[in-house]
Amino acid sequence: MIRRTLLPLTLLVGLAAATPSNVVDTEFHFALSKSMPIADSSVESPPEIRLWFTEVPDAGTTSIRLIGADEQVIHTGDVTQDTDDRQSFSVALESALSSGTYKVAWRAMGSDGHVVRDDYEFTVVAQ
Repeated sequence: MIRRTLLPLTLLVGLAAATPSNVVDTEFHFALSKSMPIADSSVESPPEIRLWFTEVPDAGTTSIRLIGADEQVIHTGDVTQDTDDRQSFSVALESALSSGTYKVAWRAMGSDGHVVRDDYEFTVVAQ
């Protein structure tokens, strides 16, 4: 006979609350693992936007867009996959960014076939 133990609801809620919300279960989910510029950072104008994923995205599924404070897409170079680190993708910036807040919006598909999209912001400070 199989005996199941049920945890009290208060214990389950406590366990859920103790798990940090920013922890990514990289064993099962395709996600962004790091970025340059770093999310919510203040930096001088970067020469590129670079993203690292928890696994190599399916070929041809990665897009990276840079959006200015006026919600206009800023023209960048094409998305390039790093030949040494296939989990890393970048877009070159064609000119220096002026001071202000920018959003990086990205999209890619993991090996499980799920499309994941997200964004983050960073701020450019005067040089």
